[in-house]
Amino acid sequence: MKRLCILFLFIIISNSIFASNVSKKDVSNAFVAISDLGYVAASNFISFKRVDYDSIAIKMSQKNSLPEAILFNDADLHTFLQYFLINNKQNSFSSYFIPSIDPIVRERLLINDWDKGEAIVNGAAVIVFPNNMTFQKLISDGTSGIFPKVGVSYNYKVSGTLFSEEISIKGVFIFSSNEEGVPLITPLKLKINGEDYDLSIFDEAPLLLTMKNDI
Repeated sequence: MKRLCILFLFIIISNSIFASNVSKKDVSNAFVAISDLGYVAASNFISFKRVDYDSIAIKMSQKNSLPEAILFNDADLHTFLQYFLINNKQNSFSSYFIPSIDPIVRERLLINDWDKGEAIVNGAAVIVFPNNMTFQKLISDGTSGIFPKVGVSYNYKVSGTLFSEEISIKGVFIFSSNEEGVPLITPLKLKINGEDYDLSIFDEAPLLLTMKNDI
């Protein structure tokens, strides 16, 4: 019994050390990967002709015609980069009514230039829109260039050749925009491999939220 207790304590300590030793590079790249996928999903949601990605499933709310959850299944960022390079999605709401969305997604994916197998995401996100928000109001707000604050609670596993190990990333962030209509992502809570992670790394270097680090 004593040996079992010692073994159990060793496992707990090992897991804590393992979580705390995840590099800042892996953490920031994991967050960038799920952020880029979030932009892809948002662009696809508001499209007039939605793309049936095998690796993305959007669960719609019957109450307000807005997405309430997004599921990723072996979603490879490289796949979406190739899609946005080939297809300008001219026949979409985002092209006619919210012209800033698709170019922003395309630019993000181009800047990060995801290679095949570099970042693969599995998991789900739950989305909370403001009260009384509808699809029509979302489009109307987007037309004016101002996006409402949307809460996103996520639970993902990120792996790939860019990472030294598979990372469990769980937390909450707010999606919104500034006065110029530029989309913003503000992390509120972050757990890496089950351990709370210090968000100050993003305060010190905001680009860690948007730019892949492959050095």
